[in-house]
Amino acid sequence: MSGGARLFVGVLVALAPLIGAGTRAQTPPAQRPEYLPFAEFASDDSAAQQSAKRSYNDAVERYNKALYDYHVTLGQLNQLVDTYNGAGTGAEREKARADAAPLRVKLEALRRDAVTLAAAVDQARRKASQAGVTLTP
Repeated sequence: MSGGARLFVGVLVALAPLIGAGTRAQTPPAQRPEYLPFAEFASDDSAAQQSAKRSYNDAVERYNKALYDYHVTLGQLNQLVDTYNGAGTGAEREKARADAAPLRVKLEALRRDAVTLAAAVDQARRKASQAGVTLTP
């Protein structure tokens, strides 16, 4: 499987908890997002290699931030689902449901952003490879 395909599959796996947003995601609380590593610069990098690494690192930074935002939002949504499931009164349940609605919308937008940003990382990885830069997956 190519690096780009692995990255795309990784994004889909990382964002899988979105499926079934009406129930609490089955993500263990201790699980952390798998952030992409940054390219390291070497003193003997050519100007083209430095530029390619900078572009790659910029794409990775945007992707990692979107992934972080996704997981923070998912955690907030999970807390509201827990509140909803454990709420004693109808009013508490209704408030939790109302508070969760915008988070579901935000979560879907973040999922789309992460997929788009993963494609940008893949493109930056290909350009870096063309410039002679080897990046670890």
